[in-house]
Amino acid sequence: MKINQMRIPGLCAVVFLATHTAMAQTTSPADDAPIRVSLHREESPDGSEFPYRRANLTVQYDSTGSQKPDVIRCITIRSTRGGPTMLFNITIPPQAPARNISVSLPAMSAEDSYTVRLLAGKTAISPLVAEFNLTIDWPAEMVTAQAFLDPEAYDDGDYLPPVWSNRTLQNVFAAATLACVLLGASILIRRPAWRIAIACVTVIAAGAGLWLAASLEPTVVRQTLGDDERLLLVSCLRDTRFEIPEPHSVPLYYNMDEMSQDEGVIHMSGKLLVSLKSGEVRLFGRRTATAQPTTRPSGI
Repeated sequence: MKINQMRIPGLCAVVFLATHTAMAQTTSPADDAPIRVSLHREESPDGSEFPYRRANLTVQYDSTGSQKPDVIRCITIRSTRGGPTMLFNITIPPQAPARNISVSLPAMSAEDSYTVRLLAGKTAISPLVAEFNLTIDWPAEMVTAQAFLDPEAYDDGDYLPPVWSNRTLQNVFAAATLACVLLGASILIRRPAWRIAIACVTVIAAGAGLWLAASLEPTVVRQTLGDDERLLLVSCLRDTRFEIPEPHSVPLYYNMDEMSQDEGVIHMSGKLLVSLKSGEVRLFGRRTATAQPTTRPSGI
């Protein structure tokens, strides 16, 4: 028992030293990091890109410590509250001078946190070089979260899910009927080899006809709404990835849950890439040169 009591202080000392060493390794000064990133809002906003706000991103890329460090090809920034991912194409090699980049961001809250990802490719799914969580303090008058929420636009409009056109349905029915007739007729062929060959040709021709009939139908349906065409309605017949160009590059959400789950990516060129689900109806708005959210026209 005495031996065990004598071992306890020694074990405590070992645990303390190990913990202290681990903490010292994980709390190294930020100045020693190979990549340093900072994010600050512009002090004199002009409101020309509402509902997005201008900010300055600084990237200092010294090295990654590897034998062949990656070149940063693009940067993505997304608010932790949700909304679109902002993508900026840029080339920053290791050991390059510090780069100051002017970026457009959605200001979702007064103290908004952003996930900044430095990537080795030109797309949002490229290999990751580094990732940071940065915070910006926005003045209350610059917060634009409500500009992305428009439940009235979704509730007031009679937005029915897209359906296949009557012409496409008739073509599919005709192709299926003809295929059934030919397959039934192939049973009358006495020679097995010919019977199998004709049946295979019929199935292949029917599949090609059905594919052609479906491919002629537009996958994505677009429609502008309002006298000033402020809103763009987009729906689709099957899951797809779709590009929405300017000026309708502002995704509108029904509620915060939908906004937090959005996977849309806005490129610096202005185009918006969104993932659409079959039967889904989405609304997109224009950018406006104003500091306050615009109201939805009564004619929509």
